[in-house]
Amino acid sequence: MRAITALSIASDAIRAAVIADPYTDSPTIKHFQALPLPVGAVVDGEVVDAEVVTGLLKTLVQRFKFPRENTILVYSSRRMVFRETDFPYMSLADLRSTLPFQAKGMIPLPIEESELDFVPLSVVDDEQNGKQLHGILVATLRGGLEKTAYTAEEAGFVITSIDAGPFALARLFSDTNQAQTEAVVNINGNCTDVIVLNNGKPAYMRVVPSGADDVSDAIANALSISFEDAERIKNQIGLQNVTGDERLEKAEEVIRETTAQLIVGIRNTLNMYDVDHADSTISGIILTGTGARLIGLPPVLASSINKMVRIGDPFIRFKLSKEVERQNIVAHAVDLGGVLGLVIGKKPR
Repeated sequence: MRAITALSIASDAIRAAVIADPYTDSPTIKHFQALPLPVGAVVDGEVVDAEVVTGLLKTLVQRFKFPRENTILVYSSRRMVFRETDFPYMSLADLRSTLPFQAKGMIPLPIEESELDFVPLSVVDDEQNGKQLHGILVATLRGGLEKTAYTAEEAGFVITSIDAGPFALARLFSDTNQAQTEAVVNINGNCTDVIVLNNGKPAYMRVVPSGADDVSDAIANALSISFEDAERIKNQIGLQNVTGDERLEKAEEVIRETTAQLIVGIRNTLNMYDVDHADSTISGIILTGTGARLIGLPPVLASSINKMVRIGDPFIRFKLSKEVERQNIVAHAVDLGGVLGLVIGKKPR
């Protein structure tokens, strides 16, 4: 199969990779780019300033020669909902056509304004209800999803498929040879995805409605500075102890307080799974996403949730071209998981 373009439009940047031999055992990353976005151009996965975003997307084509004909898009939002559920056994086509009726009451979103899908995980025989399809119901607001896809199309990209970020990450970090349960914690700007993998397969997904940008916003408000300056301070000091500078000491205090709130959300989500699945509790965490860059976060998170934490390696399934090696793509490891996961597994329908 010819190379495809894998694309992400997030709150902080547009990230794209050209990948040869997608959906095989040895895909190759031929090119990649990360183009920073101004604050407010994309909010919670939805394009707000279409002119700015379209202009940068065109830069991928005009300056960096990215192909447009076969593009896959990864989408994440704090307004994306995942629910594990069972439906009566039927063909997936029939089930998907009835989702607007069957999903009522299952999700906290208006059904008529939502894009719905169901990802089957297994077939179960229920004595009371008969043969059932067990899987994950996925929902997100249609307006935000369509606007993001439309912006990419306005720049000339031909979108052939769109995937939810947590499913892309689940495929990327799955290891069916591991007889254990792990959770991928992906800290985005506006939200945090928690994906539980049981024996390498997705078993549970939730979106925690806070992320790395909440830390920067809190610093900006506390010090009366811009978001950009707050980002620089956050990246400079992280969760390290600061002394001798009253302003940075205040920033450190805010970082610790806001990060603690995020960790509570993550811990509660993990605990919910462990309580309901006492026979397959989570043994460790794979940490990724832009928020994973926060200095000192892995040991603090590990201590708070009492589980092993490691930074995920998104490149383990890929070959790297000399071009991306020269670009030091490994420095972008925590940022590219969603993009790279798009080409792992079966070709989308």
